[in-house]
Amino acid sequence: MKPAPPVIRTLFCASALIRSILAAATAHSSPGGTRASGGEYFPDMREMNYRRLAPWLALLTLTAAGTAAAAGYGLTAPKRYRATAHLIVAPVSPTDPTFAGIDVLRDTGGKRTAAASVAALLRAPQIVDAVRAQLALHRSRRALLGELDTHVVGDSDVVAVDVEDTSPAGAAQLANTFAGAFVTQRTAAFQSQLANAIHRDEQLIAGGAGTTVKLRLVTLRSLQAQRDPTVRVAAQAATPSSPVWPSLPRLIGSGAGLGAAAGALAGLALLVLRRPGVRRPAEYDRDVSDEALEQLVDRLESRLAARESALVARERDLQAKLDELRAAQAEATAAAGAGLTDREQQLTAREAELAERITKVTKREVELARRAAKLAVRAREQEAREQEARKPPPPPEPEPEPEPAPAPPAAPATAGRGNDTYNLTALERLVEERGAEFPDRVEEWTSYLFFLRDYAAADGSVPAGFDGLIQDTFRELVP
Repeated sequence: MKPAPPVIRTLFCASALIRSILAAATAHSSPGGTRASGGEYFPDMREMNYRRLAPWLALLTLTAAGTAAAAGYGLTAPKRYRATAHLIVAPVSPTDPTFAGIDVLRDTGGKRTAAASVAALLRAPQIVDAVRAQLALHRSRRALLGELDTHVVGDSDVVAVDVEDTSPAGAAQLANTFAGAFVTQRTAAFQSQLANAIHRDEQLIAGGAGTTVKLRLVTLRSLQAQRDPTVRVAAQAATPSSPVWPSLPRLIGSGAGLGAAAGALAGLALLVLRRPGVRRPAEYDRDVSDEALEQLVDRLESRLAARESALVARERDLQAKLDELRAAQAEATAAAGAGLTDREQQLTAREAELAERITKVTKREVELARRAAKLAVRAREQEAREQEARKPPPPPEPEPEPEPAPAPPAAPATAGRGNDTYNLTALERLVEERGAEFPDRVEEWTSYLFFLRDYAAADGSVPAGFDGLIQDTFRELVP
Protein backbone atom coordinates (compact mmCIF):
# COMPACT_ATOMS: atom_id res chain seq x y z
CA MET A 1 0.00 0.00 0.00
CA LYS A 2 1.26 3.45 -0.90
CA PRO A 3 2.16 5.48 2.24
CA ALA A 4 0.02 8.49 3.03
CA PRO A 5 1.46 11.87 2.04
CA PRO A 6 2.90 14.10 4.77
CA VAL A 7 -0.15 16.34 4.74
CA ILE A 8 -2.48 13.41 5.54
CA ARG A 9 -0.26 12.18 8.36
CA THR A 10 -0.16 15.68 9.82
CA LEU A 11 -3.98 15.88 9.67
CA PHE A 12 -4.19 12.58 11.55
CA CYS A 13 -1.98 14.05 14.29
CA ALA A 14 -4.16 17.15 14.43
CA SER A 15 -7.29 14.99 14.71
CA ALA A 16 -5.71 13.10 17.63
CA LEU A 17 -5.11 16.40 19.40
CA ILE A 18 -8.72 17.42 18.74
CA ARG A 19 -9.89 14.11 20.25
CA SER A 20 -7.80 14.87 23.31
CA ILE A 21 -9.50 18.25 23.65
CA LEU A 22 -12.93 16.62 23.23
CA ALA A 23 -12.07 14.00 25.86
CA ALA A 24 -10.99 16.74 28.26
CA ALA A 25 -14.20 18.64 27.56
CA THR A 26 -16.23 15.48 28.21
CA ALA A 27 -14.44 14.91 31.49
CA HIS A 28 -15.08 18.51 32.39
CA SER A 29 -18.82 18.04 31.80
CA SER A 30 -18.91 16.06 35.08
CA PRO A 31 -17.37 18.56 37.41
CA GLY A 32 -15.90 17.34 40.65
CA GLY A 33 -16.02 20.67 42.39
CA THR A 34 -17.89 21.47 45.58
CA ARG A 35 -20.53 23.99 46.41
CA ALA A 36 -20.60 25.98 49.58
CA SER A 37 -23.66 26.45 51.73
CA GLY A 38 -24.19 29.87 50.24
CA GLY A 39 -24.41 28.41 46.69
CA GLU A 40 -20.89 29.41 45.56
CA TYR A 41 -19.20 26.82 43.27
CA PHE A 42 -15.51 25.80 43.77
CA PRO A 43 -13.87 23.85 40.84
CA ASP A 44 -11.55 20.93 41.65
CA MET A 45 -7.92 20.44 40.47
CA ARG A 46 -8.83 18.53 37.24
CA GLU A 47 -11.10 21.30 35.99
CA MET A 48 -8.51 23.94 36.77
CA ASN A 49 -5.83 22.02 34.84
CA TYR A 50 -8.14 21.78 31.85
CA ARG A 51 -8.75 25.52 31.90
CA ARG A 52 -5.00 26.09 31.80
CA LEU A 53 -4.21 23.53 29.07
CA ALA A 54 -7.14 24.05 26.66
CA PRO A 55 -5.82 27.30 25.06
CA TRP A 56 -2.39 25.75 24.53
CA LEU A 57 -3.91 22.64 22.95
CA ALA A 58 -5.90 24.84 20.54
CA LEU A 59 -2.76 26.83 19.66
CA LEU A 60 -0.71 23.69 18.95
CA THR A 61 -3.49 22.06 16.93
CA LEU A 62 -4.12 25.01 14.63
CA THR A 63 -0.39 25.69 14.23
CA ALA A 64 0.15 22.06 13.17
CA ALA A 65 -2.83 22.25 10.79
CA GLY A 66 -1.52 25.45 9.17
CA THR A 67 1.94 23.97 8.79
CA ALA A 68 0.52 20.79 7.24
CA ALA A 69 -1.65 22.70 4.80
CA ALA A 70 1.27 24.89 3.70
CA ALA A 71 3.56 21.86 3.31
CA GLY A 72 0.93 20.03 1.30
CA TYR A 73 0.50 22.96 -1.05
CA GLY A 74 4.27 23.37 -1.42
CA LEU A 75 4.69 19.69 -2.30
CA THR A 76 1.83 19.52 -4.83
CA ALA A 77 1.80 23.01 -6.39
CA PRO A 78 3.21 23.30 -9.95
CA LYS A 79 6.79 24.59 -10.03
CA ARG A 80 7.71 27.82 -11.80
CA TYR A 81 11.13 28.66 -13.25
CA ARG A 82 12.65 32.06 -14.02
CA ALA A 83 15.16 32.84 -16.79
CA THR A 84 16.84 36.19 -17.47
CA ALA A 85 18.23 37.67 -20.69
CA HIS A 86 20.12 40.99 -20.76
CA LEU A 87 20.05 43.86 -23.25
CA ILE A 88 22.73 46.54 -23.26
CA VAL A 89 21.83 50.08 -24.35
CA ALA A 90 24.35 52.43 -26.02
CA PRO A 91 22.46 55.74 -26.19
CA VAL A 92 23.41 58.46 -28.67
CA SER A 93 24.28 61.93 -27.39
CA PRO A 94 21.39 64.37 -27.87
CA THR A 95 23.81 66.83 -29.52
CA ASP A 96 25.08 64.33 -32.16
CA PRO A 97 23.75 65.47 -35.59
CA THR A 98 24.60 62.20 -37.34
CA PHE A 99 21.30 60.54 -36.46
CA ALA A 100 19.09 63.62 -36.89
CA GLY A 101 15.66 62.50 -38.05
CA ILE A 102 16.27 58.87 -36.99
CA ASP A 103 14.53 57.37 -33.94
CA VAL A 104 17.51 56.06 -31.95
CA LEU A 105 17.81 55.78 -28.17
CA ARG A 106 19.02 58.95 -26.43
CA ASP A 107 19.47 60.01 -22.79
CA THR A 108 17.48 63.16 -22.05
CA GLY A 109 17.56 65.59 -19.17
CA GLY A 110 20.99 64.41 -18.06
CA LYS A 111 19.53 61.11 -16.80
CA ARG A 112 19.73 57.49 -17.97
CA THR A 113 16.37 57.50 -19.68
CA ALA A 114 17.33 55.29 -22.64
CA ALA A 115 17.56 52.10 -20.58
CA ALA A 116 14.24 52.91 -18.85
CA SER A 117 12.66 53.42 -22.28
CA VAL A 118 13.87 49.99 -23.40
CA ALA A 119 12.42 48.38 -20.25
CA ALA A 120 9.04 50.00 -20.98
CA LEU A 121 9.05 49.26 -24.74
CA LEU A 122 9.70 45.56 -24.10
CA ARG A 123 6.13 45.33 -22.77
CA ALA A 124 4.63 46.91 -25.90
CA PRO A 125 1.79 44.93 -27.57
CA GLN A 126 3.80 44.66 -30.81
CA ILE A 127 6.64 42.84 -29.02
CA VAL A 128 4.26 40.49 -27.18
CA ASP A 129 2.38 39.65 -30.41
CA ALA A 130 5.67 39.01 -32.21
CA VAL A 131 6.75 36.56 -29.46
CA ARG A 132 3.38 34.78 -29.59
CA ALA A 133 3.59 34.44 -33.37
CA GLN A 134 7.22 33.30 -33.37
CA LEU A 135 6.67 30.57 -30.74
CA ALA A 136 3.09 29.72 -31.85
CA LEU A 137 1.77 30.28 -28.32
CA HIS A 138 -1.92 30.01 -27.46
CA ARG A 139 -1.65 32.16 -24.34
CA SER A 140 -3.28 35.57 -24.32
CA ARG A 141 -1.33 38.80 -24.40
CA ARG A 142 -2.28 39.58 -20.79
CA ALA A 143 -1.15 36.15 -19.57
CA LEU A 144 2.20 36.53 -21.35
CA LEU A 145 2.71 40.01 -19.89
CA GLY A 146 1.97 38.60 -16.44
CA GLU A 147 4.99 36.29 -16.79
CA LEU A 148 7.31 39.09 -18.01
CA ASP A 149 9.29 41.46 -15.80
CA THR A 150 11.67 44.07 -17.24
CA HIS A 151 13.85 46.44 -15.22
CA VAL A 152 17.10 48.38 -15.41
CA VAL A 153 19.97 46.75 -13.53
CA GLY A 154 21.03 49.33 -10.94
CA ASP A 155 22.46 52.54 -12.42
CA SER A 156 23.85 50.78 -15.51
CA ASP A 157 22.69 50.69 -19.15
CA VAL A 158 21.77 47.01 -18.87
CA VAL A 159 18.11 45.95 -19.02
CA ALA A 160 17.12 42.58 -17.51
CA VAL A 161 14.33 40.59 -19.20
CA ASP A 162 12.90 38.13 -16.60
CA VAL A 163 10.32 35.54 -17.71
CA GLU A 164 8.66 32.83 -15.60
CA ASP A 165 7.29 29.56 -16.99
CA THR A 166 6.37 26.07 -15.81
CA SER A 167 9.40 24.52 -17.55
CA PRO A 168 13.08 25.58 -17.44
CA ALA A 169 13.55 25.41 -21.21
CA GLY A 170 10.33 27.33 -21.81
CA ALA A 171 11.41 30.16 -19.50
CA ALA A 172 14.80 30.50 -21.24
CA GLN A 173 13.19 30.36 -24.69
CA LEU A 174 10.65 33.06 -23.81
CA ALA A 175 13.31 35.39 -22.35
CA ASN A 176 15.57 35.03 -25.41
CA THR A 177 12.63 35.48 -27.80
CA PHE A 178 11.51 38.69 -26.07
CA ALA A 179 15.04 40.13 -26.29
CA GLY A 180 15.51 39.03 -29.92
CA ALA A 181 12.09 40.29 -31.04
CA PHE A 182 12.77 43.72 -29.52
CA VAL A 183 16.16 44.06 -31.26
CA THR A 184 14.65 42.85 -34.57
CA GLN A 185 11.82 45.37 -34.53
CA ARG A 186 14.15 48.20 -33.53
CA THR A 187 16.49 47.24 -36.40
CA ALA A 188 13.65 47.18 -38.94
CA ALA A 189 12.48 50.66 -37.91
CA PHE A 190 16.07 51.94 -37.89
CA GLN A 191 16.80 50.67 -41.43
CA SER A 192 13.57 52.22 -42.77
CA GLN A 193 14.39 55.63 -41.30
CA LEU A 194 18.03 55.26 -42.38
CA ALA A 195 16.99 54.79 -46.01
CA ASN A 196 14.90 57.97 -45.87
CA ALA A 197 17.79 59.93 -44.32
CA ILE A 198 20.24 58.70 -47.01
CA HIS A 199 17.83 59.71 -49.78
CA ARG A 200 17.38 63.14 -48.20
CA ASP A 201 21.15 63.71 -47.91
CA GLU A 202 21.70 62.63 -51.53
CA GLN A 203 19.20 65.27 -52.63
CA LEU A 204 20.96 67.89 -50.50
CA ILE A 205 24.33 66.98 -52.02
CA ALA A 206 22.86 67.19 -55.51
CA GLY A 207 21.67 70.70 -54.60
CA GLY A 208 25.20 71.75 -53.57
CA ALA A 209 25.38 70.83 -49.88
CA GLY A 210 28.72 71.13 -48.09
CA THR A 211 31.26 68.67 -46.73
CA THR A 212 29.35 68.06 -43.47
CA VAL A 213 26.41 66.51 -45.29
CA LYS A 214 28.79 64.40 -47.42
CA LEU A 215 30.54 63.04 -44.33
CA ARG A 216 27.19 62.28 -42.70
CA LEU A 217 26.09 60.45 -45.85
CA VAL A 218 29.21 58.27 -45.80
CA THR A 219 28.56 57.41 -42.14
CA LEU A 220 24.90 56.56 -42.77
CA ARG A 221 25.75 54.37 -45.75
CA SER A 222 28.13 52.35 -43.61
CA LEU A 223 25.18 51.49 -41.31
CA GLN A 224 23.05 49.94 -44.06
CA ALA A 225 22.10 46.30 -43.44
CA GLN A 226 23.28 46.70 -39.82
CA ARG A 227 21.30 46.41 -36.59
CA ASP A 228 20.23 49.38 -34.48
CA PRO A 229 23.56 50.62 -33.01
CA THR A 230 21.95 51.76 -29.75
CA VAL A 231 20.71 48.38 -28.44
CA ARG A 232 21.87 44.78 -28.63
CA VAL A 233 21.55 41.47 -26.78
CA ALA A 234 24.29 41.37 -24.14
CA ALA A 235 23.64 37.86 -22.75
CA GLN A 236 21.29 35.04 -23.67
CA ALA A 237 19.11 33.49 -20.97
CA ALA A 238 20.37 30.16 -19.60
CA THR A 239 18.11 27.28 -18.62
CA PRO A 240 17.40 27.59 -14.86
CA SER A 241 18.34 24.63 -12.68
CA SER A 242 15.96 25.25 -9.75
CA PRO A 243 12.43 26.66 -9.44
CA VAL A 244 11.66 30.03 -7.87
CA TRP A 245 8.20 28.91 -6.73
CA PRO A 246 6.97 27.32 -4.54
CA SER A 247 9.48 28.06 -1.78
CA LEU A 248 8.77 25.31 0.76
CA PRO A 249 10.46 26.95 3.78
CA ARG A 250 8.67 30.23 3.16
CA LEU A 251 5.30 28.51 2.72
CA ILE A 252 5.74 26.43 5.87
CA GLY A 253 6.70 29.54 7.83
CA SER A 254 3.65 31.43 6.56
CA GLY A 255 1.33 28.48 7.27
CA ALA A 256 2.70 28.03 10.75
CA GLY A 257 2.32 31.75 11.46
CA LEU A 258 -1.29 31.83 10.27
CA GLY A 259 -2.09 28.67 12.24
CA ALA A 260 -0.49 30.12 15.36
CA ALA A 261 -2.51 33.32 14.97
CA ALA A 262 -5.74 31.34 14.62
CA GLY A 263 -4.74 29.18 17.60
CA ALA A 264 -4.09 32.25 19.70
CA LEU A 265 -7.54 33.60 18.89
CA ALA A 266 -9.12 30.23 19.70
CA GLY A 267 -7.20 30.06 22.98
CA LEU A 268 -8.41 33.52 23.97
CA ALA A 269 -11.96 32.49 23.16
CA LEU A 270 -11.61 29.41 25.38
CA LEU A 271 -10.23 31.51 28.20
CA VAL A 272 -13.18 33.87 27.98
CA LEU A 273 -15.77 31.10 27.75
CA ARG A 274 -14.24 28.97 30.52
CA ARG A 275 -13.54 31.63 33.14
CA PRO A 276 -14.95 30.96 36.63
CA GLY A 277 -18.55 31.91 37.24
CA VAL A 278 -19.76 31.50 33.69
CA ARG A 279 -21.12 27.97 34.17
CA ARG A 280 -24.48 27.80 35.88
CA PRO A 281 -24.78 24.87 38.27
CA ALA A 282 -28.50 24.58 37.55
CA GLU A 283 -27.76 23.66 33.94
CA TYR A 284 -25.76 20.59 35.00
CA ASP A 285 -27.71 17.35 34.73
CA ARG A 286 -26.46 14.84 37.29
CA ASP A 287 -28.76 12.12 35.86
CA VAL A 288 -26.32 11.48 32.93
CA SER A 289 -24.33 8.38 33.79
CA ASP A 290 -20.69 7.67 33.03
CA GLU A 291 -21.75 4.77 30.78
CA ALA A 292 -23.80 7.08 28.57
CA LEU A 293 -20.87 9.46 28.30
CA GLU A 294 -18.56 6.61 27.27
CA GLN A 295 -21.03 5.52 24.60
CA LEU A 296 -21.17 9.10 23.27
CA VAL A 297 -17.38 9.23 23.11
CA ASP A 298 -17.29 5.85 21.28
CA ARG A 299 -19.80 7.09 18.71
CA LEU A 300 -17.82 10.24 18.15
CA GLU A 301 -14.60 8.27 17.75
CA SER A 302 -16.24 5.86 15.27
CA ARG A 303 -17.52 8.80 13.21
CA LEU A 304 -14.07 10.36 13.27
CA ALA A 305 -12.48 7.07 12.14
CA ALA A 306 -15.01 6.80 9.29
CA ARG A 307 -14.22 10.35 8.28
CA GLU A 308 -10.50 9.57 8.29
CA SER A 309 -11.09 6.53 6.06
CA ALA A 310 -13.13 8.66 3.66
CA LEU A 311 -10.31 11.22 3.56
CA VAL A 312 -7.78 8.49 2.74
CA ALA A 313 -9.97 7.19 -0.10
CA ARG A 314 -10.49 10.73 -1.36
CA GLU A 315 -6.74 11.30 -1.29
CA ARG A 316 -6.17 8.15 -3.37
CA ASP A 317 -8.75 9.31 -5.93
CA LEU A 318 -7.18 12.76 -6.13
CA GLN A 319 -3.71 11.24 -6.57
CA ALA A 320 -4.98 9.02 -9.41
CA LYS A 321 -6.62 11.98 -11.16
CA LEU A 322 -3.45 14.01 -10.70
CA ASP A 323 -1.42 11.24 -12.35
CA GLU A 324 -3.88 11.16 -15.25
CA LEU A 325 -3.63 14.93 -15.72
CA ARG A 326 0.16 14.79 -15.67
CA ALA A 327 0.18 12.01 -18.28
CA ALA A 328 -2.23 13.99 -20.50
CA GLN A 329 -0.08 17.11 -20.12
CA ALA A 330 3.05 15.14 -21.07
CA GLU A 331 1.31 13.79 -24.19
CA ALA A 332 0.14 17.29 -25.18
CA THR A 333 3.65 18.68 -24.67
CA ALA A 334 5.15 15.90 -26.80
CA ALA A 335 2.60 16.54 -29.57
CA ALA A 336 3.27 20.29 -29.48
CA GLY A 337 7.03 19.65 -29.64
CA ALA A 338 6.60 17.41 -32.69
CA GLY A 339 4.48 20.08 -34.42
CA LEU A 340 7.07 22.73 -33.63
CA THR A 341 9.84 20.50 -35.07
CA ASP A 342 7.92 20.09 -38.34
CA ARG A 343 7.43 23.84 -38.58
CA GLU A 344 11.13 24.47 -37.95
CA GLN A 345 12.03 22.04 -40.74
CA GLN A 346 9.63 23.82 -43.10
CA LEU A 347 11.13 27.20 -42.19
CA THR A 348 14.66 25.86 -42.72
CA ALA A 349 13.75 24.51 -46.15
CA ARG A 350 12.10 27.82 -47.03
CA GLU A 351 15.20 29.77 -45.96
CA ALA A 352 17.43 27.52 -48.08
CA GLU A 353 15.15 28.02 -51.08
CA LEU A 354 15.18 31.80 -50.63
CA ALA A 355 18.99 31.82 -50.31
CA GLU A 356 19.29 29.85 -53.56
CA ARG A 357 16.94 32.26 -55.34
CA ILE A 358 18.93 35.25 -54.07
CA THR A 359 22.14 33.68 -55.41
CA LYS A 360 20.55 33.12 -58.81
CA VAL A 361 19.18 36.68 -58.95
CA THR A 362 22.60 38.08 -58.01
CA LYS A 363 24.31 36.08 -60.76
CA ARG A 364 21.65 37.24 -63.20
CA GLU A 365 22.21 40.89 -62.25
CA VAL A 366 25.97 40.55 -62.76
CA GLU A 367 25.41 38.91 -66.13
CA LEU A 368 23.00 41.68 -67.18
CA ALA A 369 25.50 44.34 -66.08
CA ARG A 370 28.20 42.73 -68.19
CA ARG A 371 25.89 42.52 -71.17
CA ALA A 372 24.91 46.17 -70.71
CA ALA A 373 28.59 47.14 -70.63
CA LYS A 374 29.28 45.19 -73.80
CA LEU A 375 26.29 46.80 -75.52
CA ALA A 376 27.53 50.24 -74.45
CA VAL A 377 30.96 49.52 -75.93
CA ARG A 378 29.41 48.28 -79.17
CA ALA A 379 27.15 51.33 -79.39
CA ARG A 380 30.15 53.60 -78.86
CA GLU A 381 32.13 51.79 -81.57
CA GLN A 382 29.16 52.01 -83.96
CA GLU A 383 28.81 55.72 -83.24
CA ALA A 384 32.54 56.21 -83.91
CA ARG A 385 32.27 54.36 -87.21
CA GLU A 386 29.26 56.47 -88.24
CA GLN A 387 31.09 59.68 -87.40
CA GLU A 388 34.08 58.47 -89.39
CA ALA A 389 31.81 57.75 -92.36
CA ARG A 390 30.23 61.23 -92.20
CA LYS A 391 33.61 63.03 -92.31
CA PRO A 392 34.29 64.95 -95.59
CA PRO A 393 37.07 63.67 -97.86
CA PRO A 394 40.48 65.03 -96.97
CA PRO A 395 41.73 68.05 -98.98
CA PRO A 396 44.57 67.56 -101.49
CA GLU A 397 47.91 67.37 -99.95
CA PRO A 398 49.89 70.65 -100.13
CA GLU A 399 53.41 70.79 -101.24
CA PRO A 400 55.81 69.60 -98.57
CA GLU A 401 57.20 72.25 -96.33
CA PRO A 402 60.37 72.18 -94.32
CA GLU A 403 60.07 69.98 -91.29
CA PRO A 404 59.59 71.97 -88.05
CA ALA A 405 61.60 71.40 -84.95
CA PRO A 406 60.42 68.33 -82.97
CA ALA A 407 57.90 69.15 -80.19
CA PRO A 408 58.39 67.81 -76.66
CA PRO A 409 56.63 64.46 -75.98
CA ALA A 410 53.03 64.81 -74.79
CA ALA A 411 52.28 63.84 -71.20
CA PRO A 412 50.06 60.76 -70.79
CA ALA A 413 46.36 61.45 -70.27
CA THR A 414 45.16 61.38 -66.68
CA ALA A 415 41.78 61.23 -65.09
CA GLY A 416 42.09 64.78 -63.67
CA ARG A 417 40.54 65.85 -60.39
CA GLY A 418 38.75 69.13 -60.90
CA ASN A 419 37.50 70.48 -57.62
CA ASP A 420 39.08 67.43 -55.89
CA THR A 421 36.83 64.93 -57.74
CA TYR A 422 37.39 62.50 -60.55
CA ASN A 423 35.81 63.08 -63.99
CA LEU A 424 33.88 60.30 -65.71
CA THR A 425 34.69 61.63 -69.21
CA ALA A 426 38.42 61.60 -68.46
CA LEU A 427 38.15 58.05 -67.14
CA GLU A 428 36.38 56.89 -70.31
CA ARG A 429 39.05 58.51 -72.47
CA LEU A 430 41.81 56.80 -70.46
CA VAL A 431 40.13 53.41 -70.91
CA GLU A 432 39.84 53.98 -74.69
CA GLU A 433 43.45 55.14 -75.05
CA ARG A 434 45.19 52.67 -72.75
CA GLY A 435 42.78 49.73 -72.77
CA ALA A 436 44.99 47.83 -75.17
CA GLU A 437 47.73 47.78 -72.49
CA PHE A 438 45.43 45.94 -70.04
CA PRO A 439 43.11 43.72 -72.13
CA ASP A 440 42.07 41.63 -69.12
CA ARG A 441 40.74 44.71 -67.24
CA VAL A 442 38.80 46.41 -70.05
CA GLU A 443 35.55 44.54 -69.40
CA GLU A 444 35.61 45.30 -65.66
CA TRP A 445 36.43 48.99 -66.27
CA THR A 446 33.60 49.28 -68.77
CA SER A 447 31.12 47.82 -66.25
CA TYR A 448 32.14 50.29 -63.52
CA LEU A 449 31.98 53.22 -65.96
CA PHE A 450 28.45 52.17 -66.90
CA PHE A 451 27.28 52.21 -63.27
CA LEU A 452 29.11 55.46 -62.42
CA ARG A 453 26.99 57.32 -65.01
CA ASP A 454 24.05 57.18 -62.55
CA TYR A 455 26.03 59.24 -60.01
CA ALA A 456 28.06 61.57 -62.28
CA ALA A 457 27.05 65.24 -62.68
CA ALA A 458 26.35 66.97 -65.99
CA ASP A 459 30.04 67.95 -66.40
CA GLY A 460 31.15 64.38 -65.71
CA SER A 461 32.39 64.94 -62.12
CA VAL A 462 31.95 61.99 -59.77
CA PRO A 463 31.08 62.52 -56.01
CA ALA A 464 34.03 62.31 -53.64
CA GLY A 465 32.46 59.32 -51.92
CA PHE A 466 33.57 57.16 -54.89
CA ASP A 467 37.26 58.24 -54.75
CA GLY A 468 38.31 55.10 -52.94
CA LEU A 469 36.43 52.88 -55.40
CA ILE A 470 37.98 54.66 -58.44
CA GLN A 471 41.50 54.55 -57.00
CA ASP A 472 41.17 50.83 -56.28
CA THR A 473 39.52 49.82 -59.58
CA PHE A 474 41.41 52.13 -61.99
CA ARG A 475 44.73 52.07 -60.14
CA GLU A 476 46.63 51.32 -63.42
CA LEU A 477 45.23 54.51 -65.03
CA VAL A 478 44.88 57.13 -62.29
CA PRO A 479 47.65 58.55 -60.10
